[in-house]
Amino acid sequence: MNGVPLDSRRDIRPRMSSGAKLRTLLAALSKLRSTAIATLREIFDEAAYERFLARHHTSAGTASYADFCREQYQGRPRRPRCC
Repeated sequence: MNGVPLDSRRDIRPRMSSGAKLRTLLAALSKLRSTAIATLREIFDEAAYERFLARHHTSAGTASYADFCREQYQGRPRRPRCC
């Protein structure tokens, strides 16, 4: 191109140190872990139960969980029976 062999050109892009790469990787893994836990809590209704407790200003217990279940399943439409 301009007379300089391709392999002798210097790469002038800044490089990350191994410590910075590790911190970036750990931050990404931490975010992935948090997202996975939040997703599982939503799937298994733990987050919904916590919202229920906050909305009703009550603490966790068998009676409050029974109320939560009643409220959860009362609003869901029943599936028609096949046969």
